Amino acid sequence: MRRDDINKNIYSNINISEEMKESLKSDVKAKKRSADLRFRYSTALAALAVVAVVGFGGFGVSAAYSSYKNRIAEMSEEEQVAYEEELAADNYNTGDEAMTRVLTSAEHDRYMALEDEYYVNGRFPENSLKYVDTLDEISDDELAFVKEINKIHVPEAELSDEQLLQLIDHMAKYIYTMEQNAEATETDSETTEDAEAAENDAPEIAFDVSSDDEAVLKAKGIELVKAFYGVDIDDSWNSDIYECRLSEWEGFDESDNAYEIIFTESDAPNATMYQISIPMSEGGLFSINACGKDYYTGITEYTMEDAEQFFDKGQEQVLKFVNEKFGLGEPDKIVIGGFENAAGDAITSGEILYELYYGDNSISIGWNITNEQVYSVIGKGLN
Repeated sequence: MRRDDINKNIYSNINISEEMKESLKSDVKAKKRSADLRFRYSTALAALAVVAVVGFGGFGVSAAYSSYKNRIAEMSEEEQVAYEEELAADNYNTGDEAMTRVLTSAEHDRYMALEDEYYVNGRFPENSLKYVDTLDEISDDELAFVKEINKIHVPEAELSDEQLLQLIDHMAKYIYTMEQNAEATETDSETTEDAEAAENDAPEIAFDVSSDDEAVLKAKGIELVKAFYGVDIDDSWNSDIYECRLSEWEGFDESDNAYEIIFTESDAPNATMYQISIPMSEGGLFSINACGKDYYTGITEYTMEDAEQFFDKGQEQVLKFVNEKFGLGEPDKIVIGGFENAAGDAITSGEILYELYYGDNSISIGWNITNEQVYSVIGKGLN
């Protein structure tokens, strides 16, 4: 069975320039994860990057999360239309950029605690997040999604538990809409594959592996997660393993093809997830990445200027890491970043990105400032 490589509905509806789409494809090639640390995918464009490299599927519904699944599956028709419109208008806002102000540290801590209450214990808001067309329809102290600015208006006063639950509920419904959209597209693609082949300029790139290869790759993935993060993956985790042939895309070649291994602790959108790319050819891109609540809770985000005080400490630990894990010495050049989004706008971040250059090759290392740990590795010749 072949899988549709990207959600054509999402892709065609993203309100971005062709230049940014090309930039996204470059990020996919470099295995850069666009998703927020809190979620598997937090916006439509982030979802596109995840679908292109990681794919949908393999995320079953566990009993612990059935209550929230039932809630969002029973949205009213009016709510469904509102979320479809929001998805179509998504213009690459990150989680924080999708709001008129970021949450304070205290609000973040309460948000994370309430998130578990929402997903595990079924603690839901009394009312869903309000949707309005213009800012004039709400008062300054109201929380609402405003279509004219394509953002959630967040009042300046500290948010109540009810308001935070509305934000959590909003994200759960938004991601559910995204996944439903993708599943519908995949179903349509499978039933009309021949008819669409001529007009679809994004060829299929994700393919199932044999059961024997899947067993070998799963064992390898479990070994890597233990080695990099000290976490034991057992049979309670969801897994998805397949071949990703990016060489089917124009501008990519055989060295970009990889086996993709994804472990998720549950089906909840904020669940801890490990994404691993093992290149199918020697010298290809290897990557391993951690995201989800276990890698977001309690993290402080900084501007680039405020993060400069941690640059030296992070660099020292990153260089020690690549030496221990890959036997690499001092790089020819080090570039520090991670404080811009795909559009080049300044953002706050809880991670410092170190680009280590060894001749013509580079390795990207994401180092978490708060926990002083490496969370992501992307580079050629590491397998």
